[in-house]
Amino acid sequence: MPLTHQVRPAVSTIAALAGLILVLESFQLGLGAGGHAAQARAPEFLAWSTFASIGVIGYAFVFLRTVRLVRPLSRASLVMSLVAYLAVCGVVLFALSGHGPPGGLETVRRVMPPLYAVAEVAAAPSVLTVWFVHTRLRQLDTALLRGKPGDVLVQVVSLKTELGRCLTALSFIASTGLVNTALLRKAYLTEGMKPEVFPATTVLLYGAGVTAIVTLIYVPAHLRWRDHAVALVEAVYPVPADARPTEDWADGRARLRELAGVDAPLTKTLAAAFGILAPLVTSLFGVLLPGLKAG
Repeated sequence: MPLTHQVRPAVSTIAALAGLILVLESFQLGLGAGGHAAQARAPEFLAWSTFASIGVIGYAFVFLRTVRLVRPLSRASLVMSLVAYLAVCGVVLFALSGHGPPGGLETVRRVMPPLYAVAEVAAAPSVLTVWFVHTRLRQLDTALLRGKPGDVLVQVVSLKTELGRCLTALSFIASTGLVNTALLRKAYLTEGMKPEVFPATTVLLYGAGVTAIVTLIYVPAHLRWRDHAVALVEAVYPVPADARPTEDWADGRARLRELAGVDAPLTKTLAAAFGILAPLVTSLFGVLLPGLKAG
């Protein structure tokens, strides 16, 4: 094994730790600007800035792991998709702009936009990949009509894997963002902000909104993928004209359904459902946990 492969994990760990320290110090400098150093060093704000820094490093890792998924996109498709993604991000930020907590440290408002931007950049490859799944599924229709079920099966399995990765990435980004919101609320309350100014329902609304966004992005692509997987099975193992399936037909059809992912086991189904609902569940924990709810 080459030496570079042996030391790569250690180098990655060192880089992550160095990045975490750098981001945390940047957060502390930003929060402590303008005579707010004491507040920035308060345990609650330190906990928030530490978790936010860990989130930034996690976002960078997610981006590096998912950016390779957009390589099949042509330049024109990539540009059009990026424009659409930026438009969606603009709409979401506009919708959230009037619902943030009034008051609080002014320096917090200065560091939040860069944090939002990092999260949006990290989520971009996953969102674009899910959108591109629709185009690739249309291409599978042509391949199936040309009598190439083997190629279609390879793509069906590949698309399922990519959709799973994208859902995991989006759920991670959304969930860490909601934990950040809950920790920030706790820090504000410790500084004397009244609970009704930043109510716990705000965290729940954020969780519900983010869950809805993840659902709208992922579920249509997943349902369309499943329709194509079922169509592949039907094309390879159509129902016998005499309605008398043989044992070989039943076994082959069952194996193909399992390989294509049509008959996903309960554990994988529950994992996908949790991935979709993770932001909402996180917001509920953020409200119900004694350390984060209003005092």
